[in-house]
Amino acid sequence: MAFLKTIDPKGICADFPATLAYTYPYPLDPFQQHAVAAIHREENVLVTAKTGSGKTLVGEYQIHYSLAKGRRVFYTTPIKSLSNQKFHDLKKIFPSVGILTGDIKFKPDAQVVIMTTEILRNMLYKRKASTASLGISSNISLDDLDAVVFDEVHYINNPQRGKVWEETLILLPPEIRLILLSATLSAPEAFATWIGDLKQKPCVLISTLYRIVPLTHYVLRGDEMVCIMDAKDKYEDSMYRGWLNWRDGVQGASDKFKQKVKDARAGGTEGAIDGKVVVESFLHQMNSTINMLSEKSLLPALFFVFSRKQCEQYAKKIESTLIDSSDAAAVKHIIEFHLHRYESVKNTYQYTVISELLMRGIAYHHSGLMPLLKEIIEILFARGLVKVLFCTETFAVGINMPTKTAVFLDYHKFDDNSRGQRCLFTDEYLQMAGRAGRRGIDKVGTVLYLPQRKPAFPEEVKGMMSGSTRAIQSRMDFHYDFLLKTMQSGELRWLSILKDSYWYKQRMVIRDMLVKEQKILEDDVVKTRGLISETDYAELKERADLEEQIKTSVNAKKKAAQKRLVTWQAAHEGPRWTSAWQLLPQLMRLEQAVESKKADIASCEEISSTVEPRLQFLVEAGFLKDVTDATTISKENLTLRGILATEVNESHSLLTAEVYVQDLMKDFDAELILCVLAAFVNEKMDSGAALTVEQLRVPQKIKDMLYTIDGVAKKFQEIESACGIPYDNYWDLNTAWIEPLWRWLQGDTAPYLCLNYGMYEGNLTRTILRMGNIADEWIALATYCEHTEMVQRMTTIKEKLLREIVISDSLYLRV
Repeated sequence: MAFLKTIDPKGICADFPATLAYTYPYPLDPFQQHAVAAIHREENVLVTAKTGSGKTLVGEYQIHYSLAKGRRVFYTTPIKSLSNQKFHDLKKIFPSVGILTGDIKFKPDAQVVIMTTEILRNMLYKRKASTASLGISSNISLDDLDAVVFDEVHYINNPQRGKVWEETLILLPPEIRLILLSATLSAPEAFATWIGDLKQKPCVLISTLYRIVPLTHYVLRGDEMVCIMDAKDKYEDSMYRGWLNWRDGVQGASDKFKQKVKDARAGGTEGAIDGKVVVESFLHQMNSTINMLSEKSLLPALFFVFSRKQCEQYAKKIESTLIDSSDAAAVKHIIEFHLHRYESVKNTYQYTVISELLMRGIAYHHSGLMPLLKEIIEILFARGLVKVLFCTETFAVGINMPTKTAVFLDYHKFDDNSRGQRCLFTDEYLQMAGRAGRRGIDKVGTVLYLPQRKPAFPEEVKGMMSGSTRAIQSRMDFHYDFLLKTMQSGELRWLSILKDSYWYKQRMVIRDMLVKEQKILEDDVVKTRGLISETDYAELKERADLEEQIKTSVNAKKKAAQKRLVTWQAAHEGPRWTSAWQLLPQLMRLEQAVESKKADIASCEEISSTVEPRLQFLVEAGFLKDVTDATTISKENLTLRGILATEVNESHSLLTAEVYVQDLMKDFDAELILCVLAAFVNEKMDSGAALTVEQLRVPQKIKDMLYTIDGVAKKFQEIESACGIPYDNYWDLNTAWIEPLWRWLQGDTAPYLCLNYGMYEGNLTRTILRMGNIADEWIALATYCEHTEMVQRMTTIKEKLLREIVISDSLYLRV
């Protein structure tokens, strides 16, 4: 049965409900009507739409509909900051709203609970597990859960985190409704078909390319805005090339004038030289552009920069004050209202710089900012009090902060995979550019390219602006965490989850394509073989074998083969054999191609080999008891190591479990334990390479333990190698945060650490909060093992962690 239902987003909705769970004061767009109708039919819904199109309404309507039935809804987001903002938005609409993130647990039994997708994934794995009562998601029931809304579900395509969405979708019981909200996707039918087949119920696909507020894209030629893509998405390649030629002409004229001056001075000429041409510096261009945008009433504007350092540098270089004294007073009042209880935040250099910029209507926003400062900037931007905001790409992820104008200072970004610069993908560009154009305020959104360095090539820009978005690719990796959590969860089997995965579906699509190709090749083989009799074919094969022997043999064997070939040729003269011999290479290539296709098909169908080496490692390393049938492994096969590893989400699960089971830190106090566990944090330091263990200025006990753990890691690497698993950096320790954490626990201040270790306050805050979560997980291991003394030893560590700027709070939870 086909479960995909594709809806024309512009078509009339014939079965729009007469009675709604919530009545809107304005007419719904056609695609919203279709989504509401699908919700009333109790079907799963996938909406793909551009930013600002109104797809959020679909998720909110599902909440209205579920609450009207007396049921609950989970609302998932990809990042904590979006969860916090979504909590702020939804609590204005619904009476009972809670939130779960790694740092915050508030009203988890509410009718509507917002959480990151990782939290939901971990919660689902813990159902019926022996550790269900441990951790942040402990004892949170799925009872009365009617639906889950996945905001920004295109994150399933994220190379590092996409597997979390895939696992979560697989693990959710089929009776729970799914509302999937996504940016525009390429070939969304394949993804929606998988959802329908997975849940064995209709999945309604509603894809709309329509934008309520259209976008126009420009480059600047002096003070003139040159349109390179209009509101109907028609890209003008000639206009971009013409602009490049104009830039090159200005630069060329400037270079000629410089040479003219140089020649004149060499010839003894003094004084002014006629024909002066000067190319404006980028900072001058930027300030001129901001003034122009202000004069044309095109502010507020987001300036996208792919460097945190440059975000700050450019914000500080703006010469104008963009708000009047009345707005400045409002800014000061809002900052004081929200941050008056956080004196430690107000005493930082970061606050001083940001507050001074905000008083002029300017700000920057990136991951290195303290969370509370990021939120105060967002609040002020939403109120129209920030006119120019320099931000990184993450500002465009989900956070509802539309603007009038979006300015790109670069079309290239650093790529972690290639370790170099690349042009933005179409979906990345559209996600950011889509922030321009405020619904109900602007008639059109303006997108501007103001390159801070050499502009992108015409072919790159054309492909980026008018190309298609990337199709969803499965990111499942079936690593140790997946296998252990699957076993621990009771009724689940890794093989059944693997076969339910989008990874498997894509594999089977490839298999089906290969089967069709094999059939075509086999038909060609039959046709070609029909031109040669069986007897003649055998004779020709004999000649082919002799020629192969001549190529590969030496001395007597080669001479014997040559003699036999001469004999064969003498016995097979004439046009019949000449014609047949000319067909043989073609036939052999076809037969080889058929065998190659068969091997490829077998490879697609052989899925256990993907997992079996990992299972063998888990047995050899002591996380699993020996098993006879890898496909039926369950929680009964888990050792204590394996069980404890399933409780570790914030650090290295296997090494943490191994260290605990071996009781390596039985005589360590809480501070020493936490500093050792900091080696399992994968957060990078902002500046330079990490120190070696010997270079760390920490107690020798910490160093000795790190050497011991490194030895354990090397032993595990050797076991992996014996199991046929290729080397990667999975077992590498990270020394970057060990010394700063030790200094923090000894009472050093945040400004001191940020200055001496070259880190941003936001990175320090995020890592210390994460260490608090790691401490909670260590306590969970001790609780499960009933090690009361270890639990008591660790209970006061958070008091030392959570001080000064390290605050597990959000302004969105208070306003």
